[in-house]
Amino acid sequence: MFIVSNTDMQKFRTRASLIVLHNEKLLGFLGKDPQSGKEYFFLPGGQVEPHESAPESAVRECLEETGFQAEVIPSLCVDKEYPFHWNGEDYDCLTLFYGGRLKSFLQHPRPEAEPRYNLGVQWISLEAVPERLNYCQEILEATLEIIGKLKA
Repeated sequence: MFIVSNTDMQKFRTRASLIVLHNEKLLGFLGKDPQSGKEYFFLPGGQVEPHESAPESAVRECLEETGFQAEVIPSLCVDKEYPFHWNGEDYDCLTLFYGGRLKSFLQHPRPEAEPRYNLGVQWISLEAVPERLNYCQEILEATLEIIGKLKA
């Protein structure tokens, strides 16, 4: 169990993300920071809600953000702490990155809960991962580690 706390200057988030490969491509979506307008390739994931476990959060976020049903491979988990600036605020994040696999190859309509930042699903080649995730070294490291284990 992780302890969540707030400080005056930074907000702390416990997050879960899912790393899903299919046909040598990584699942994610293009996101745009509502305040700065900067675009990012994001892995499906988000804050772990009080009523759910981190794996449940990763699966829920994947469906909400991409429309794909996936499942967590519990033995494939890497955790990283890092700061992230989003929508004009600074967050200290502890993210649990899980390896996952598609349960369904059919994309379902995703809810439009956050259309202001989610610009749509993208599958990127594994060769593009270092360039597309270079905005955060910890996210890149965790992703490459999980990809290596998924491909092993």
